[in-house]
Amino acid sequence: MITYKTMELTDIPQLARLYVETFNAPPWNDGWTEETAGRRLHQMIHVEDFYGLCAYEDGVLCGMILGCMEQYYDRMNFSIREFCVSNQKRGQGLGTKIFRYFEEQLKEKGVDTVLLYTLRAPSTMGFYEKQEMEEAEELVLMRKNVRVSLEGGNESA
Repeated sequence: MITYKTMELTDIPQLARLYVETFNAPPWNDGWTEETAGRRLHQMIHVEDFYGLCAYEDGVLCGMILGCMEQYYDRMNFSIREFCVSNQKRGQGLGTKIFRYFEEQLKEKGVDTVLLYTLRAPSTMGFYEKQEMEEAEELVLMRKNVRVSLEGGNESA
């Protein structure tokens, strides 16, 4: 049975461990530490109109989903900033259960639209398409690195 708890600052240490386990594995293959993951989660929890859930199965943390509400001119958006399920539980329908429960909670909060950025990969995009989300053709994530590595021989002013 899955139980849910609203995310709090005191949850950060165990959430950081789940974050590292999940996002340092495929398909992301990131290089998080518990310290950097904890800092990121701490920053997100302190955003105005933050909302997040911890999911537990048999009392063990197995997933999390979090983000914040953002007013748009004609609706309330919710931007999912992070969502993950324990590597041992992936592919068993747990992510769908967490996402659907979260979606119901957002409806109760008056949210009209859910937005998120995800890795452009079949495993990640496919999951969200199963949740009836679609690629927003009018939006694109743009990036520019402004910090140049000194190791590469380039120096920044």
